[in-house]
Amino acid sequence: MNRLDCETEKISSRTIGLFLLPLALGLAFIGFLILPLVGLFFSIPLFILAVTFLAAPESKVCRVLLQRDS
Repeated sequence: MNRLDCETEKISSRTIGLFLLPLALGLAFIGFLILPLVGLFFSIPLFILAVTFLAAPESKVCRVLLQRDS
């Protein structure tokens, strides 16, 4: 694994998170209008998953590589 792989891993994780976040918010909005409990039941885990992807820490290998290159 090199520095470029670490950067693409971070960008990929953020992209997935940014894709899931509006999806979760839209599902929550639509679900709240139609069936509030069912909509929230599906949107809350999706929202947590989106936040997890956005806030995902770097892998240990990437941290070591980035510290070594600095």
